[in-house]
Amino acid sequence: MATDLRYTLRTLRNNPGFTAVCIATLALGIGANTTVFSVLNSTLWKPLPFADPGRLVLVWRANIHDPSDRNIVDAPDFLDWQRQNHVFESMAIFNPASYNLSGGKQPELVPGVRVSADFFRVLGIKPYLGRTFAPEEETQGKDREVVLSYGLWTRRYGADPSWVGRTVRIGGERYLVVGVMPRDFEFQIGAPSQLWVPVGYTQGDRDRSSHSFIACARLKPGVTLAQAGAEMDTIGRAIAQQYPQDDADETATVTPMEAFGVENLKPMLLALLAAVGFVLLIACVNVANLMMARGAAREKELAIRRALGAGRLRVARQLLTESVLLAVLGGGSGLLLAAWGTALLPHVVPSYVLAMPFRRSGAIEMDGRVFAFTLLVACLTGILFGLAPAFSAARGDGNISEPLKEGSRGSSGGEGRRLRNILVASEVALALMVLCGAGLLIASMARVLGVSSGVNATNVLTMGMSLPQINLYIGPPVHTRFCQDLDQHLGVLPGVLGVSSVAQLPLAGGDASRGFFVEGKPDPGVANQAGASYSVACPGYFRTMGIPLLEGREFTHQDKDGAPPVIVINQTMAHKYWGKQDPVGRRIKLGLANSDAPWMTVVGVTGDVRQWGLGDRINPEFFRPYTQAAWPFMTVVVRTASAPGAFIDPVKKAIAGFDPDQPVSSVETMESVVRNSVGPRRFPMLLLSAFAVLALVLAAVGISGVVSYAVAQRTREIGIRVALGASKVDVLRLVVTQSMLWAAAGTALGIVGSLGLMRLLGGMLYGVRPSDPLVLAAVSALLMGVALLACYIPARRAAQVHPMTALRYQ
Repeated sequence: MATDLRYTLRTLRNNPGFTAVCIATLALGIGANTTVFSVLNSTLWKPLPFADPGRLVLVWRANIHDPSDRNIVDAPDFLDWQRQNHVFESMAIFNPASYNLSGGKQPELVPGVRVSADFFRVLGIKPYLGRTFAPEEETQGKDREVVLSYGLWTRRYGADPSWVGRTVRIGGERYLVVGVMPRDFEFQIGAPSQLWVPVGYTQGDRDRSSHSFIACARLKPGVTLAQAGAEMDTIGRAIAQQYPQDDADETATVTPMEAFGVENLKPMLLALLAAVGFVLLIACVNVANLMMARGAAREKELAIRRALGAGRLRVARQLLTESVLLAVLGGGSGLLLAAWGTALLPHVVPSYVLAMPFRRSGAIEMDGRVFAFTLLVACLTGILFGLAPAFSAARGDGNISEPLKEGSRGSSGGEGRRLRNILVASEVALALMVLCGAGLLIASMARVLGVSSGVNATNVLTMGMSLPQINLYIGPPVHTRFCQDLDQHLGVLPGVLGVSSVAQLPLAGGDASRGFFVEGKPDPGVANQAGASYSVACPGYFRTMGIPLLEGREFTHQDKDGAPPVIVINQTMAHKYWGKQDPVGRRIKLGLANSDAPWMTVVGVTGDVRQWGLGDRINPEFFRPYTQAAWPFMTVVVRTASAPGAFIDPVKKAIAGFDPDQPVSSVETMESVVRNSVGPRRFPMLLLSAFAVLALVLAAVGISGVVSYAVAQRTREIGIRVALGASKVDVLRLVVTQSMLWAAAGTALGIVGSLGLMRLLGGMLYGVRPSDPLVLAAVSALLMGVALLACYIPARRAAQVHPMTALRYQ
């Protein structure tokens, strides 16, 4: 082996052009694979950054008939689960929120979490300073404690240990700092949490119909996920029988914590990994063809080795050593490319990929797994593209005298030529499948961008504000004049055409839902209760956002607490629950028919809005006025006469004018929100398109290289044909036709493969079928066009050969 390695290094050094092309080709393929693998490793496969993460689970409410229909939990059910289970070491619930920090420095809005007392025990994390929460601090009125993250403690409070035991102002209230978490602890659910407060169960939290929390738990040692799921199902069914009004047809189910949030991301990343895998295979085919061409040119050298006693396996081993060494060098170069690509990823990868729940934010790292993967891929790649030339050498016909003759022209044997043509057909097929995936995503994106969002996003500025509530998500509001203050302080600014606020900003990905009873309809029971998306808005919201009012009226400042409860519904809700009847004046009440909730009257119907994204379906939706319902976090929307960026500072100053301790966050234009809403579709489209271009270039280079080599091997034959009367067109047709037959065969094979593999992209497509004939035809025509050009260039060179030059060749 040492002899083979020394000889290989000498050979590669003496052929720098061949070596550079092979290493560059492999570096592109291996580097792309390593980069995508590092993303999967960091977002899907790396263990959660908590103690013994394999024992961490989430517990959900679930439908008895469909356990996959999961929902967040209410506090009473959680407390029952906590008391009755025997499979968990500890259980906790949490609810992400935003909190206003004021006093001292400038007020700021920071992400935080309401947690029950055992939250940190479940995660297996101990504080860096102080303590966490005691069970008695879960009670409202005794919940004015806070635990700070290490980052917030360092940034805002100067890492001063004396802050433990002192008070800070959160949402206008005094909170006692009882602890600081370790530097390496990060809990991310939407955004990395910077503080934690006790759950402080409110009146609304004690309602079994108020689903506001995520439940987490740590399995006891030796308890399996299946055992925990079986016991929680039994407990959930028993609770459903005990409380049929609220929990009918409901049970409890258990899922691994590490699986949360990856359902939509996993298919996309695996599809990208498959695509770069195809790119690597194309690179392997190219290098294999180069190795075979070089092997044919080295027939005399190999014949001398055989004449001196080297067996076929010995020669094959030498060739495999060369290919593996090339692959390792290509892998090292690919690792450098991957390191550069990984450093670039945070700037190009959408935030939702880097903000996976419970994982470290923005942490795409090249760790030991990535290095091991790169080494494995490099070795397998070397073996893969080295098999063809090694197999060809091992199957030699045993006649070593022919290559040793002075006039030998090298092999142009049919077997080697057929193998090279088969490899060309293979890389054409692989390239077509990658192109087809990119074509489908591009067509899907074009359809999505053609969808109406339902809002007029031009010149609209948005910013978030936290409005603390005594009873979260339940009115009336604490800030009773919030909507009026917006009108009086922001609405009078020069250039402001409209101002309002909403709980769930369209296309921003937020949503809430409520179950209700429709007056005049039969009571369907809790299992079949009517439901719709739910939001809260200030007067003027629909006008400010450019959402058409189809019937009735918007909210006004007279729709306040104590006035008759009113709602505005979207067109889809009107059609679903009232059909062709006029919904204005109809009434609904939250909960079941016998609930004591007040009747709410429909006063207006608006056009439909895409709440989650341009490609997502429209759900029934209704709005309540903020003054009657309230919400702890609102997004202020401001329509301006010109570029909204110029209004950021005046709007902030106006807000500070009526609430100096009220910070704002997430300042962006509505046009930016619309663009970001298609990010989950744009990112895979751009990445797969880049891989498709790379595959196309590699396939073109491979085809051109094989045809060029074939032309060089057949130079004397071509000269004889020309001498016997063949025209340039005849030579051109001969070379191109023979080469394009294999490209056409590869295209046909690629179409068959695409019909099966493109189903993996089904969940990422909008308005396009995986077997869309137009996309298949377009990418096939593109690939055949590139293949024709790749064949034409060396074929044209062959047609220019002078007969006498060709007959003197070699």
